[in-house]
Amino acid sequence: MSIPRFNRYENMDSASRERILDLISDLQIIERCNPRQVINMLYGAFDGYDYSDEILAQHTLLNSLNDGGNAHIVKEILAIAALIKSYPKY
Repeated sequence: MSIPRFNRYENMDSASRERILDLISDLQIIERCNPRQVINMLYGAFDGYDYSDEILAQHTLLNSLNDGGNAHIVKEILAIAALIKSYPKY
């Protein structure tokens, strides 16, 4: 399976990059679950990889975060995945 690519330089602005970095920081301090795979996928966005479908398929992690009182983080994961998915692919 090939991962769709997008031109990060044309599509991601500094606010988007900052949102992703903030989300990664939030995920790194959560001890109740293991968000490592999602963190790696988010880092992939900086190289122009669209892992949005794979991120959204992490049901166990998303449910664990939501049940652990981190609904705001789940909301941000979903928003960033939607943003990345909206970028034109090549």
